Amino acid sequence: MSSLIPRASLADVVYDRLREDIIRDVLPDGSALSQVYLAERYGVSRIPVREALRRLQAESLVKATPYHQFVVVRPSEAQILELVDIRMALEDLALEKRGVVPAATIAELTALNTKMKRAHGEEFLALDRLFHQVIAGTETMVAAMIADLRTRIHMYLANMVTEAPGRGTAAEEHERLISALAAGDTDVARVVMREHVMTSRNFIVRRLESAAHPPS
Repeated sequence: MSSLIPRASLADVVYDRLREDIIRDVLPDGSALSQVYLAERYGVSRIPVREALRRLQAESLVKATPYHQFVVVRPSEAQILELVDIRMALEDLALEKRGVVPAATIAELTALNTKMKRAHGEEFLALDRLFHQVIAGTETMVAAMIADLRTRIHMYLANMVTEAPGRGTAAEEHERLISALAAGDTDVARVVMREHVMTSRNFIVRRLESAAHPPS
């Protein structure tokens, strides 16, 4: 069946699935990635696997070792926090470039945030990702870059929203952000956005510290 799919499409499918397995820690840090094993795992030949691995290597999610073996690599604690800081700068840039937000977009953001109050887990994260894409402008390059950064720190964000207080805080911060955008006050919106991303950063710092120093 896979032979009916263009090779480029197969490479995209393998890339998406392998990237997802790495991001979600199905394939943890240090995992050796045999091309033969991956071809069997995803039901394809080694060619799309090799192409997918090269793309992931360019994203620093895997690294090549001697004899062309690939290994999963996770960002260091410092790199994780750097990614959050970059996201904060990009979210700020998105708001600065956005200007006046139309009433229809405000209504869309309000509806998304209402849904988020009833959601949890992966559904919450998907809605939250869309919420921020709508603010930045779904067709903009900055929105695409923000989405990529969120993917890289997905597992840490997922830990945050497993708890109701974390989801509740996010929804409240979204409401403040919507109010500022509806009032046309970009300066206030930028302040709220920085506070919003900083909430995530502080949570990640606590998680990293907890992992480094587990209770005895």
